[in-house]
Amino acid sequence: MTPFEERRRDPAITQEAYQGYLTTTEYMFTDTTYVESRDQIKKVTNDLTCARRVSFSRIRSLVEDVWVRYSAGIPLMPLRERMKYIFQDLQRHNEAFPKDSFKLWEPDAYYFTMLLTSWTVLFNLPEYLNVLVAHISQDPEDGEDCFLHTLFRSLGVPDFPGRQAELLHEDPYGILYDSLTGNKEYQQKDMRTYLKRWYKSEAIEGCYWHGRHVFKPSVHLGYWAFETGMLTILNDLDDSSYRELDFYPRHMVDYCREQGWHKEIAERVLPLRRE
Repeated sequence: MTPFEERRRDPAITQEAYQGYLTTTEYMFTDTTYVESRDQIKKVTNDLTCARRVSFSRIRSLVEDVWVRYSAGIPLMPLRERMKYIFQDLQRHNEAFPKDSFKLWEPDAYYFTMLLTSWTVLFNLPEYLNVLVAHISQDPEDGEDCFLHTLFRSLGVPDFPGRQAELLHEDPYGILYDSLTGNKEYQQKDMRTYLKRWYKSEAIEGCYWHGRHVFKPSVHLGYWAFETGMLTILNDLDDSSYRELDFYPRHMVDYCREQGWHKEIAERVLPLRRE
């Protein structure tokens, strides 16, 4: 077994995939099309639609860079600094393209919303939550969701829409949402059910990165249900019964607790319960 294989957190991630993403990220920082300045992006592309796409592609590449580094076993503190930069860059995108947004009916947009929300919790970055919320469409036609309403209310965003809405993606998120009616033992049992169902669920199968480990292993990011780590911290769950299951980001959860962030989070958030 190589040093990379010993270190990696996702057993399907390859060194080829990891190195490929590092090369992509470095290219992004040297290519004038992908510069930080949105004014420069607009100038280089000379087309607002194209500029918007390039701008968000930059953010997605930054997210994927952190994602694949986690899968490859990179230490977590440097990833926290990279996460901060992602949200700062998303802020620049929001200011330059205020009409661009996540539309929650799209499986990828919903997953990215869960991913980024989870990172604000697991890495104790509450100051960036509103940057993410500002990028989520609040037009009912783009999708409203009761789970996200409940989650954001717990995290201090009480006016996020969706209180009377249904779940946009029942499979698999309904398992976690329903678990919020029970005690901790009930939630822990449902967490196991969720993790076993997650990869084969309808919403996750609809995401662009699903199945890459088989069909395009050189661009595999790693498979993580980051939201299970977030809910473990928010509801102070004992993860001993599911921490070894595939897709559970246990290293993030452990790191959050080692840093004492779980105590800070408990002091500022409301209980995460269904209304």
